[in-house]
Amino acid sequence: MSERLEAFTLFSSSKGNSALFRYQNECILIDAGVSARALDASLHMLGASLREVKAVFVTHEHSDHIKGLEMIARHFRIPIYAPYLCCRFIRAKYPSTAGLLRVLDGPVEAGPFLLRSFPTPHDAEDSVCYRVEAGNAAVGYATDIGHLTADIGRCVLGCDAVVLESNHDIDMLKNGGYPLPLKKRILGEYGHLSNRTCATALPRLVESGVRRVVLAHLSPENNRPALAYSESRGALAAKSISVAGESVSSDVSLAVASPCEPVRIL
Repeated sequence: MSERLEAFTLFSSSKGNSALFRYQNECILIDAGVSARALDASLHMLGASLREVKAVFVTHEHSDHIKGLEMIARHFRIPIYAPYLCCRFIRAKYPSTAGLLRVLDGPVEAGPFLLRSFPTPHDAEDSVCYRVEAGNAAVGYATDIGHLTADIGRCVLGCDAVVLESNHDIDMLKNGGYPLPLKKRILGEYGHLSNRTCATALPRLVESGVRRVVLAHLSPENNRPALAYSESRGALAAKSISVAGESVSSDVSLAVASPCEPVRIL
């Protein structure tokens, strides 16, 4: 039995997203953007399973965040929490979820977890980020955001660990093969956070008490883990903030979420 909050990204990319939070043998997920089979296999790697998950909290209705919900609803009957318009979309797309959907309306207690949701700017019908608290620890989880807002700040500032989107390298995206409308969408105020914008937020996070940052939702086509890591590390170094592994004493630990393997958040 874990006596402290544990958290892991399970999948993190434009092809599928999910994260596990575990405390005292109680488990919840944020997003289920891959098949139920793939999710269960990933959970087994961490000594858990879908049968132990008490709830799924959805950030928004895009397929890389909800793909597994139909089978999860049919076979595991797990409650699904989401914003109102997102619930409406999920119910229409996956009728088997109808009796399991719960509309977010203020903070939610799920076993030992307390989750607070905050609106995010993204081109979805309804989109949120989450602050997850259990025991005396807190994790902020914010991806699929076009730009940084005060609400996102309220979600992530002061947490022990934060998962923050670092979706694309701007030059790779502009010079890549995506159609121009898609490039404009990603670069827009309701698209995705670039490495550069993500990096600018990190010093403030560390100043607020964050001690671990995981860069997430990297685009396979328009980013590379080394690029995302380097941009964030550089922004921290510019403020004389040391990263774990670079000195005996460090201010923050920095990692990049894997597309398909668990990575520890906390």
